[in-house]
Amino acid sequence: MLNKSNPAVIFGLNETGLAIGRSLGRHGIKVYGISHSKGIAYYSKYINGQVFPHPINQESEFIKNINNFCQRFQKKPVLFIDSDEYLMFYAKNSSFINKHFLSNLPGAELVKSISDKYIQYKLAINFDIDVPKTMFVDNLERINEIETDLEYPVFIKARDVNIWRKKVSGSQKGFIINEKNELIEELKILEEKNVPVIIQEIVKSPDNQNYKICVYISSAGDYKLVFTLRKIHQYPIHFGIGSSVMSYKYPLLEETGLRLYSSIGYRGVGSAEFKYDEKDGKLKLIEINPRYWQQNSLADFCGMNFPLMDYLEAAGQSPGKIEFFRENLKWVNLYLDFTSYLAYKKEGEITFSKWLKDLKGKKTISYLSWDDITPFFRHLFIIILRRIIYIKKKIFK
Repeated sequence: MLNKSNPAVIFGLNETGLAIGRSLGRHGIKVYGISHSKGIAYYSKYINGQVFPHPINQESEFIKNINNFCQRFQKKPVLFIDSDEYLMFYAKNSSFINKHFLSNLPGAELVKSISDKYIQYKLAINFDIDVPKTMFVDNLERINEIETDLEYPVFIKARDVNIWRKKVSGSQKGFIINEKNELIEELKILEEKNVPVIIQEIVKSPDNQNYKICVYISSAGDYKLVFTLRKIHQYPIHFGIGSSVMSYKYPLLEETGLRLYSSIGYRGVGSAEFKYDEKDGKLKLIEINPRYWQQNSLADFCGMNFPLMDYLEAAGQSPGKIEFFRENLKWVNLYLDFTSYLAYKKEGEITFSKWLKDLKGKKTISYLSWDDITPFFRHLFIIILRRIIYIKKKIFK
């Protein structure tokens, strides 16, 4: 019998947090969502949304608000994190978090290491996990030293995701660089902005050769949930997030991913993205994320409720292992995926009929849920409003 006496608290109210809240709320668990803005999950009937100060820019005020907030509960809430800014707050303030919340979060030091993409790369190398060739340039004078090791085009991406999002882009993961002069110019711009970056080899294969292994590992080190998926489309195309994905069994991915998690002593919920490299036939690690991933509702749809497993163990209820999930089911963000279709079409990679065919089959639609319809209409309203603003700017330019 499910004991629901501990409330759940989600840090972050975006698409990821909405899925977490629904997965818990449908089981009668009281869910609170905390964010510095009214994200889409604020409008869910399953989530009691709260707007607090920013966890990084207004850290002391955020701590004060959390202190007051937690005093209302007779039992410690179970904490879930849906975005990098709250993950960084936890890594910096893990003692404070552990005092006020129950959780199965990875250790703070491991989170700090994984959040640095260059250290993440070196960790993978140490444990014999295949990765794209990656370089860190701390001084532009070193360009000539490393240039001989580069095979253009290369990809410049964030070393620290939070700094990148704040100073460069909230949606674009990096830039393709085609030759040395272009590389130097881009590095100069980023250096002036004080944005640390890495230079990475581009893994050559189609976007649908991107895979993700998502796990829940108990505090004792037991794999309670292992879920794997394949991207269908992504946005921005070639170097973005999955706008449509499908559940997919891939033994090599599972073997490689579990070896990675075991090697670094991982605990809690996490996801690791790999891409198949057509050059050598190997799966290359793209990144590890020590938190919930955007399409976590697909796992629930397929029979693996990650938030519920997380909640039960944190609350001391010893949930059992789930070994199977339904394959070839899909998750689609309709707006993002249509936007990705337009970009693929522009490059001659897809037709409208092929796009529709890719999305055929049993699926769950991000935002859209008939038992919790308000977030979808709110999302639709935002899309229409943005379009109106864009058209007005074009007209009155």
